[in-house]
Amino acid sequence: MLIGLVLLFQVTQAQTVPQQPAKGGLPAPPTPAQTVPDKPTGSPGVIRALSGRDSSAVAGRDTLRQDSLKTDDSFRTTVTYSSRDSTIYSANGQIMELYGDAKVTYGDIALNADYIRLNYTTNEVYAKGRYDSTSRKMVGLPVFKDGADQYDTKEIRYNFRTKKGKIQGVVTQQGEGNIRGKDVKKDADDNMYIRGAIYTTCNLATPHFHINATKLKVVHNKQVIAGPFNLVVNQIPLPIGLPFGFFPFPKKKDNGVSGILMPQYGEEPNGRGYYLRDGGYYWAVNEHLGLQFRGQIYSKGSWGLGTTAAYNKRYYYSGGFDLRYARNRSGDRVDTTQSPRNDFSITWSHSPVPRGRGTFSANVNVTSNSYNSTNSYDVQRYTSNVAGSSVQYNRTFGQYVRSGASFRVNQQFGQINPVTFRKENGKTDISTDFNLGVNQISPFALNGGSGRWYESFRVGFDFRGQATINNTRRTQVDTTGLGFTVIPPDGVILKSRAEYIADSIARAQAIRDGQVVTDPNIFAFSWGNRETIWRNGTIQSSYSIPISLPNVKLFKYINLTPGFSLAGDLYTKKLNYTYIPSQKGVRIDTLKGLFPTYNFAVNASMNTRVYGTFFFKGKRLQAIRHTLAPSIAFSYVPDFSNPSFGMFQELPEELGLPSYKRRISRFRGLGGSAGSATSGQSAFISFGFVNQLEMKVRSRSDSAGSEFKKIPIFDNISMTGSYNMLAAEYKLSNINLSANTQIFKNISFNFSATFDPYSYVEVPTSSTASTSGVRNFVRVNRYAVSEGQGLAHLQSAQIFLSGRLAPPGADKSKRPVPGASDATMRAINTNPDLYVDFNIPWSLNASYSFGVSNYPGAPSAIIQTLNLTGDFSLTPKWKFTFSTGFDFQAKRPSLTTVGATRDLHCWDMSFNWTPFAGSAQRVSNYSFELRARSSILQELKLSRRRSFYDRGGF
Repeated sequence: MLIGLVLLFQVTQAQTVPQQPAKGGLPAPPTPAQTVPDKPTGSPGVIRALSGRDSSAVAGRDTLRQDSLKTDDSFRTTVTYSSRDSTIYSANGQIMELYGDAKVTYGDIALNADYIRLNYTTNEVYAKGRYDSTSRKMVGLPVFKDGADQYDTKEIRYNFRTKKGKIQGVVTQQGEGNIRGKDVKKDADDNMYIRGAIYTTCNLATPHFHINATKLKVVHNKQVIAGPFNLVVNQIPLPIGLPFGFFPFPKKKDNGVSGILMPQYGEEPNGRGYYLRDGGYYWAVNEHLGLQFRGQIYSKGSWGLGTTAAYNKRYYYSGGFDLRYARNRSGDRVDTTQSPRNDFSITWSHSPVPRGRGTFSANVNVTSNSYNSTNSYDVQRYTSNVAGSSVQYNRTFGQYVRSGASFRVNQQFGQINPVTFRKENGKTDISTDFNLGVNQISPFALNGGSGRWYESFRVGFDFRGQATINNTRRTQVDTTGLGFTVIPPDGVILKSRAEYIADSIARAQAIRDGQVVTDPNIFAFSWGNRETIWRNGTIQSSYSIPISLPNVKLFKYINLTPGFSLAGDLYTKKLNYTYIPSQKGVRIDTLKGLFPTYNFAVNASMNTRVYGTFFFKGKRLQAIRHTLAPSIAFSYVPDFSNPSFGMFQELPEELGLPSYKRRISRFRGLGGSAGSATSGQSAFISFGFVNQLEMKVRSRSDSAGSEFKKIPIFDNISMTGSYNMLAAEYKLSNINLSANTQIFKNISFNFSATFDPYSYVEVPTSSTASTSGVRNFVRVNRYAVSEGQGLAHLQSAQIFLSGRLAPPGADKSKRPVPGASDATMRAINTNPDLYVDFNIPWSLNASYSFGVSNYPGAPSAIIQTLNLTGDFSLTPKWKFTFSTGFDFQAKRPSLTTVGATRDLHCWDMSFNWTPFAGSAQRVSNYSFELRARSSILQELKLSRRRSFYDRGGF
């Protein structure tokens, strides 16, 4: 630690007699017992680097000066020294004493003290402070600095020849903690032996807690070995300790330090009982990898294990993975009605740094259906009913060719059974994708071109393939819009769109009431059903060849972009329709094989931008500007519905339907472009309008940087739709509206809606619908406004409002503090929701969402929720947090948690309680935690929230 002092005192080995500094050379020899005042001779002294040859030359110029102690060592840099009061040399010139703010500097090494004594005879340096009778305390205590390391001492003595030293009252920083000792000895290998040592992360002179060791050995840059030690809290020794301890240092500074993870205490009164959770061990493997091994145990027999890792290789990649397993019992061991269940969770996140031609990324989140509802204490994961995973690899070949592959898993966990606390009716969808493409190129301008009009001609290519398996089967078929009777296979039920919607609403209401409704379209995703899952799988691919023609400028302000494309799909299944005269209906069968489809389209698009400004003569409001960005596109698709093309099948005339209704796609409902294709040719005119409103106002403050500023009224108000000029019916598509803006700088508003311009009429219902009370409406080819049903029917609408209220400056980024790396500060500023900030007296986050779906004849499906999260400081050291919400349809609160955090400077004390959870198993859960706080968080006045530790799932 103090090896820098060796370099410091090599200065004295190049000469026998210390000398008063002479500009540009060695100090001149002083007279015996000479006192050097502050000014003018008290200026800082300088000893410059000098080789052995130069030393002899100096001695040759002065016959009284002899270089009897010349060593092989030579100065490598300039040494400076100074003192505020005086510098005194002894009569024989072997001792130099510096008084009053004495400083000696050698490169990155510096020694400061009120008094420093250099002894050339014994080769020792000695430094100490002095007692100030005015302040009644010691001042000018020695401080030794070696680069970024600092050692605060009461007294220091060091021999530069034997490289041994003795220190009294040392304080040195080691990572986020510091080591203090009464008596310290240092050997030639830079090892330290400390008697009466303490270790603590508290940065106060009298720490709130520390580990007290009678003996401590610090092996240089390797490890700390402690003798008998115990824990001391608030100067009260506790009977908690060990006879010895071994604490390894990280091999590199960025490795981190391995150590024990203390568990959290709490209770689940209606579930698994009392628990100790999150206890384990952290292993700092190296500077690129850190591992956590955690466990949990409950009084009623449940237990769990988990491993979490974080890895990072600068300039290449970063990520982390988490593996969890839990053996859960919801009752006592003697309760034979409850069987234990196994839950698991696998999460993995991998983010590459873009470099080279290939990139690999992963975002995996695979869990058992009941894991989040039972084991997760993160609000977002607990309330989420879906999970998605993807692993992707993309690569480019040369300048134009690209390819990629991905593997995806999407889960819907279903609903909780209030008896078994397990989620049922879960859906799992597993798919793999492959794509190969060629970026659009200009074949007539591969070498740069000369500006001719045809050189902007561009062509590209895209191919995509997908294989999918799931646990969903079609036991219900939507017959809306067919116009003929369908003869269902065994086990299949025919339903109209209104009946589908009514069933969904009834199932949602049953879930709110705590009932479990079996979904007939879902079977268990298990090994026993592997044959059914495999038969249910689909393989599908598509290709397209987009061709862009040269852009044209019309009337200087309108951009015209023509083009055409070739596209198609490749299916492994298709439908076959068979008319059964005896039943006057059509039977639909599924055929397997390889079935290609193709398509051709011509398109052109135009867009421009129009501005309008209305001026005011007010004091602040100066003008309102309206920006309109209209766009229009045209596309033509020829008629491929002739049965000779193989994509459509024509039913017999006995059905009594017109020709365009008797031609039905063989891939209806199977996805892809052919799955939703209609018979006949089409000519679409697509239109869109994007509006922006903003006002120009005068600034309130004269000291503002600009006299005027722009305030947005609406960032976006848009409308989109299309019109098929060649369609036999329903030429106009649904109309989509959307809007978003920022209100009062801290409130976000988003709105979207879909309108159907056609009217609906009621038709006789089926027997199933009659018993359920559902009225059946069908869409007819007449506009709603002509039938007195208004301009259009609202199909769906969503409104979302969110805002944050906090004192000014609450959202500013935290400034770096000593000891905090850039990565640490970036993580804190990027995830402020993971910390309780005692610098902010209060904050409130609110969000409101409203959604409605309408279909004539079926009840409206409404979703309306309010969510609130926030915190407030009752005192500067007490912070209360809360998270709650309300479901207006269910008329009950959502998951509610209340917590209190106490800032104990170097400790954090937190208590969390769940008064309402929507599940009897989670109600009244509580937890208590007392943990040491890092020195970085002490400086920033931050405490980690429970969600910080719950990222792994426990």
